[in-house]
Amino acid sequence: MSNSTGQGRYRYTLIIILAVMWVLVYLQRTNIGVLLVDQRFLEEMGLVGQAARQGMLMTVFLLLYSLSNMLSVPVSNRLGPRRALFLGVVVGALAMLAGGWVTSFAALILVRVILGLAHGIYHPNLSLLVKNWIPPQERGTANAVIGVGGCLALIVALPLYSWISGGLGWEYSFFIPGMLGLLAVIPLGLRWVSDQPDDNPYVSTQEAQYIVSYNRDDQKIENFTADNRGVRELLRNTPFWLLTVIYTAFLCSWWGLMTWMPQYLVQARNFDMSGMAGYISLAYAVAAIGILIGGRMVDRVKFRSIIGIVALISVALATMGIALVPSPIGAVVFMALAVGINEFVYPTVWAMMQIMLPAHLVVTGSGIASGLGNLLSAVSPFIMGWLIQVSGSYVGGLLFLVTIATLGAVCCILLYRQERQEASAR
Repeated sequence: MSNSTGQGRYRYTLIIILAVMWVLVYLQRTNIGVLLVDQRFLEEMGLVGQAARQGMLMTVFLLLYSLSNMLSVPVSNRLGPRRALFLGVVVGALAMLAGGWVTSFAALILVRVILGLAHGIYHPNLSLLVKNWIPPQERGTANAVIGVGGCLALIVALPLYSWISGGLGWEYSFFIPGMLGLLAVIPLGLRWVSDQPDDNPYVSTQEAQYIVSYNRDDQKIENFTADNRGVRELLRNTPFWLLTVIYTAFLCSWWGLMTWMPQYLVQARNFDMSGMAGYISLAYAVAAIGILIGGRMVDRVKFRSIIGIVALISVALATMGIALVPSPIGAVVFMALAVGINEFVYPTVWAMMQIMLPAHLVVTGSGIASGLGNLLSAVSPFIMGWLIQVSGSYVGGLLFLVTIATLGAVCCILLYRQERQEASAR
């Protein structure tokens, strides 16, 4: 982030707190990948040999998560980001605790539905907190630091859930993350996280004034009601829609690889459970590095869409490498590259979104972009599972991701052309 530390450092502390909260919340959605290779879980849920139904466990979560991103916007606007996050954290943790008691596929689907609804509250409010607390020239790094939380959760999740399933039973893959998730209410209850810098008891007056000085234009806009005309203008905004498609391409690769790579390495590449968990954790360690590098680059380049172009083309090539390389270790290398480079897209999209939108439309815009992105990408695990089941091979599912990444790269090129035209006009 910026070296302008004379005004205080609490905004950096707040971003780290949000990243830790994101780790705790994100752990709740990552147990499915390991459970899909847990034989007792598959037998008890009636999922043996049912690849499409297995994919539905992630797809159903994503569908409800997507809808919640959009439909929870009025609730978030009424409660404010701190109280909205509190609600999402508590409901998600309770859903996970209930998950350990399910005895049927239908009950498991219901748990995933509730979890998706709870988690959908989270991201739009995180985006607004970044907008409210972080000056524009620091937002790429801020988004990246928060995004690293998801990568760290995945690094921890695979060895954690492998150990839990093997030593305690699959039920504890729900109980333990449910209890850990409740820890995320602590910074919200103690007001370590607040809606604005000027209502936080821990930030200095000097730092609060420094942050507000950068967001003064947005503060003025916020004095007006976010009426239907403002929302209509958002929906007619071409860069906004290009960013939404780009984010969808990022999410398709994220959810598709996260859901199917554990099973792919075990069944198609003949790794054992411990080897699989180690390589998957390595891939997400690369992702954590990738998102931080991407965030720093976003704060330094003039045309941020260039990062998306290079990243998504590289993701398409790396995903093709997973499918076609004959060596199992080679497949692991390409997997790490695909997951890591894909993370460059995350801070690029959200930094551009937070700069593009006024503060009173950030929750709405972020909710629509995240909701539609997750809604459209929700079918990615299911489509991959269907292609795997129909073809008897993982190649078709991976080539589906190649196609989606290429589409995202095309949208980045269109966004780059628009950025260049606007820069020339100025």
